[in-house]
Amino acid sequence: MVMLTLKQFQYFIKIVEEGSFTAASEKLFIAQSALSRQIKLLEEEIDFQLFDRTDKKIKLTTAGEVFYKKIKDNMHYLNEIIGVSKDIAEGKNRQIKIAHSSSIIMDDKKVQILKEISLTQEINFEVNTLSSEHQILALMSGEIDIGLIRPPVRHTLDEINIVKLYEEPLMVAVHVDHAKFANKQEIQVKDLKDEYFVSTPHSKRGGLSYLVSNLCVGAGFWPKAATIQSRKLSQLQLVAANLGISIVPQEFKQILPKNVKLIPLENKNLSSEVVLAYRANQSDLIQPYVEQIYRLLQV
Repeated sequence: MVMLTLKQFQYFIKIVEEGSFTAASEKLFIAQSALSRQIKLLEEEIDFQLFDRTDKKIKLTTAGEVFYKKIKDNMHYLNEIIGVSKDIAEGKNRQIKIAHSSSIIMDDKKVQILKEISLTQEINFEVNTLSSEHQILALMSGEIDIGLIRPPVRHTLDEINIVKLYEEPLMVAVHVDHAKFANKQEIQVKDLKDEYFVSTPHSKRGGLSYLVSNLCVGAGFWPKAATIQSRKLSQLQLVAANLGISIVPQEFKQILPKNVKLIPLENKNLSSEVVLAYRANQSDLIQPYVEQIYRLLQV
């Protein structure tokens, strides 16, 4: 059984458009005998004649006329499908799904980096927010391609590649009228013992809140929970409402509410890093974009 090919359809259309096998063979740069053979194979496969061969001048059969119109109409869509599929095979117009934890700000620099990569590499990005723990699960299941995570995470990372993007100092977010810290230029973690934290650790998650709780435990106390809490960016709104304090990364400076200020921790070594995570078995597809994100973030 001879299988139909795309070239056979293209040959058939060219013959009809040029009005003869001879003219079509010249335009296609193939021998007329080879062209005739391909059309004969096409007719054998579809089991009806395309051309009425009783006259020297080519003439389509009634079935051939219908076949030509249908094939001609659908070749446009077929070529479009092939083009889109080829782009995907070459990494173009592919959609890459990125997630970031709520403690990582998608600031203008990060957005511009994704925009530049999108334009130069002809790919699309979809960006969503997920906790660091959920990102690991989403990476493993294929729901996302890249995760922006603030360690630590409590899942195994055996099948995940990790690239450190940057590290920044931790700071204390307080209300501008906080009596105890009104004139403080720096704060020690132990000074927060009696404060209410608007963000406390989740029992099954890592991330920033887990890191903060470890700092507090290291200073001899467990963070006291405020009456209203949030592990999201809204924790700054709770600080603005004078419901408590929060330890946050320095990049939160970009989104501070009006009544909140950041005070550095006295220990300069108290910092938090941001890493990029992606599946090890997807490294060939994702690695080029990871390298670009890393390089552009260092500029």
